[in-house]
Amino acid sequence: MFFCSPVDPFWKARNDFIFNNIASKDVKELSDLVRTRIGFWIKGKFDIKDYSIEDFKRSLDEIRRIKI
Repeated sequence: MFFCSPVDPFWKARNDFIFNNIASKDVKELSDLVRTRIGFWIKGKFDIKDYSIEDFKRSLDEIRRIKI
């Protein structure tokens, strides 16, 4: 499931561009979507109540250890 979180938004944007002639999304918007999905996945998987989704998005690469 974790692997799908980063890949899925890019895959959907690619398919929209190829099959539906919809202009691709901004890279920053896709990056934000990936960080949001990863935050939801980690928060749900480990039942974390100490961090909000915004905390994960803001400092995803700074979180080294998560309380389980």
